[in-house]
Amino acid sequence: MSTPNPTPQPGRQTYMAPVADVYAAMVQMLGFNASFDLVHQDEQSHAVTFSAPNLNGLFTAKVVPGETAASSAVEMTAPMDAGEPARQLVVKFCKDLGDQLMAQTAVQATSAQTTVMSAPTQQTEVVPPVPAANTAHDAPHDGQNTPAEPVGHRASKNTFMAMLTDSNLGKTSAMAVVALAVAAAFLIFGFVALGVHPPIALCIIFAVIAAVLCVVAYLKTQPGKEHGRLFTTIAAGATVIGLVLSLAGAAGGKQESQPSAAASPSSSASSSASSSSKESRCQSFSWPASGAAAKISAPKATKAMDVYEFAASYSLTACDVTASDFEDYVNELRGKGFTVGLAKSSDTFTAENAAGDKVMVMHNPKEDTMSISIESKEDADQEAQRKAEEEAAKQAEEQKKAEEAQKKAEEERKRQEEEQKRIQEEEAKKQQEAQNQAQSGGVTPAVKEAMDSYESFMNKYCDFMEKYTADGAPTSMLTDYLKMMSEYSETTKKLDDMDQSTWTDTDMQYYLEVMNRVNQRLASVS
Repeated sequence: MSTPNPTPQPGRQTYMAPVADVYAAMVQMLGFNASFDLVHQDEQSHAVTFSAPNLNGLFTAKVVPGETAASSAVEMTAPMDAGEPARQLVVKFCKDLGDQLMAQTAVQATSAQTTVMSAPTQQTEVVPPVPAANTAHDAPHDGQNTPAEPVGHRASKNTFMAMLTDSNLGKTSAMAVVALAVAAAFLIFGFVALGVHPPIALCIIFAVIAAVLCVVAYLKTQPGKEHGRLFTTIAAGATVIGLVLSLAGAAGGKQESQPSAAASPSSSASSSASSSSKESRCQSFSWPASGAAAKISAPKATKAMDVYEFAASYSLTACDVTASDFEDYVNELRGKGFTVGLAKSSDTFTAENAAGDKVMVMHNPKEDTMSISIESKEDADQEAQRKAEEEAAKQAEEQKKAEEAQKKAEEERKRQEEEQKRIQEEEAKKQQEAQNQAQSGGVTPAVKEAMDSYESFMNKYCDFMEKYTADGAPTSMLTDYLKMMSEYSETTKKLDDMDQSTWTDTDMQYYLEVMNRVNQRLASVS
């Protein structure tokens, strides 16, 4: 397999499209491509001047007639000092322009040759086009590098797939995602319609909304714009399937109603009963002068049924309304500014005004009734704000009560803890006093503690001396003996420091008893 030929090919970049089409595609590509910044355009000479974000200097591109009336060529100049980055940018420019032409006109281009012409305002150099590669089946190997033949700027062989997908970089188009979501909802509606048999007008309205979103998403995902053409393609397919299913469901409902009407004479009686029921329900009414109903005109009908009035909406079904009356009323709504997002069929009308108020009108030619529904955005916002304020006030009141209850509970808990602590301290004090009194037999606790500590140490000392003597006074116990003597000095000093003049007779008696026991123990050791 031969390698791409790096030699710049002479000539110019030729496209199989008229000059006007190539110039329009070039201007549109520069307007939406992040790699180029359009500086100036001259429609008379079909020339543009543009720059690149990271390169100094200006590029020029001019569309001139080609060899035939159906072809044209693009001549370009680049800054002389830009070097290799300029060459790569020119190659990208030619490729993106070819993709733009392919997407807009689906016309295949011929041989790609790039010739750089001199510009009077800057130094320029010849910039090579995309290198052409020879494959094994294009040219035989003879052991030498054969120069590649000039290769034309060809459109993709699979033009259909190029229309269904895109190679755009960056974020996915939000409109493509919205179109896909609405189409999916319409597809689900189509399956549901097979069972519930909705009106054909509703199916068409839903389909028109989905189709419009698909068209907008398709335009948003043109080459050089946003990513998401595949989402748009899937959305379009889902819209078509949803339309077929919903229309089939609506047609099925009509077919079911027609045979039943012709099969039995009782249907006429049922229809008469239904008409009689409608007449009994239709009553005189007065159109409100305030609220949501005041945003639209009152119908010409003098009777109505199913009247519902709420804070932000109003609806009724007017009786004895012909198709002509329906059209006149729709025209009145248009005159009042209900033209935003307008959708109309032979018997339905939906639209909004600039304030966001939404109106829906549906005419039933079988019963000569017209359903009118108006939703006031301003009233709805005020109602929502009022409810939000009431809810906030309610929550604030509940929060305040909760905080007060928590504060009282905390104070009560602290009071109980302090009371419990006081009771426990008093009880412990009483128990300690009783215990000390019982244990000391009337001896002052400090005296008893000191004497008991002295007696305990002396017993410990006697035990040590007995062991020391029994072992033959080993030198290994000399350290322990010295520690014992140090502890003895501390114990006797503590006892000597006590003020014996404050002792009671019981204290002195206890002192003598302890000293007597200690002396007896010392005598047993010696």
